[in-house]
Amino acid sequence: MRKPIVIIGGMGPQASLRFHELLIEKSKQYHSGDGDEFPLIVHFSLPIEDFISDRSKMAAAADHLNKLDAVIRQLKPQAVTLACNTAHLLGPSVGFMGRQEFVSMIDSVAIKLKDQGIKRVGLLASPTTIRTKLYENVLGKRGIMTIVPSNDQSSTTEDAIRAVIAGENDISLSNKLAGIANSLIDDGAETILLGCTELPLIFEKRSTSVPVLDCLDIYAAAVIDQYYLYNRS
Repeated sequence: MRKPIVIIGGMGPQASLRFHELLIEKSKQYHSGDGDEFPLIVHFSLPIEDFISDRSKMAAAADHLNKLDAVIRQLKPQAVTLACNTAHLLGPSVGFMGRQEFVSMIDSVAIKLKDQGIKRVGLLASPTTIRTKLYENVLGKRGIMTIVPSNDQSSTTEDAIRAVIAGENDISLSNKLAGIANSLIDDGAETILLGCTELPLIFEKRSTSVPVLDCLDIYAAAVIDQYYLYNRS
C-alpha cells in the first residue's frame, strides 16, 4: 500500500475540502483515471477555536493539533499537509511540523514565486499572517518584496475570511477585496498572492490586471508532485 498524504484541515473546513479536491484534480496528470491510481489521502477536519484573530488561543490550538501526532505517526505518511497559512505559525509547538514528511505551504509558495521570477508581490492574507510577517520573512530571503494592505484593508480582508468560514458568499466583500488588490498593484505589485486558504473561495481573479496566485493551488501541485515522484522512484 502507498504511504498516504495526510491533510490537517478544518481551519476552516471549506478551504481544506477545496484543497482535497485540488489534490485529486492535480493527480490526474500522473495517471489514466483508474480508481487505484488516485492518491491515498487521509483527511482530518478539526474544529478548532479561532486562533487566527486571537493569538492568545494559539497554545490551545497547538495542543489540539499535537493530539493527532501519535495517530499521524502510525499512518507512516509520505506527506503531511496543513491546509491553513496562519497555522504554520504553530510550527515550533507542533510535533508533525518538525518532521521530514511535513510539507510547508509557505515554502511551497515561496519556491513558486522565485521560480516565476517575481520581485514584488501583493499579499492578501489574515491580519495575523501579515502582522507576524509569516510570508514576508520567507519571501525576503529569496529577494522578493512583499507589499501588504493597510490596517483598515486587513480588517476588510478578515471580514471576507470570516464570511467564507461562516458559509456566506458576500459579493460586496469580493468587490472590496478586488479594490484592495488593485491598490497593491498601484503600489508596485507584479502579482497578487492569496495567502489565506479562504480567499480563493471568494476572490474574483478576473478583477485585477496582474496574475493572481492561489496558495491552495500552488500547495496542492507541490504535494502531488512529491507524492507521485516518490511512489515512482
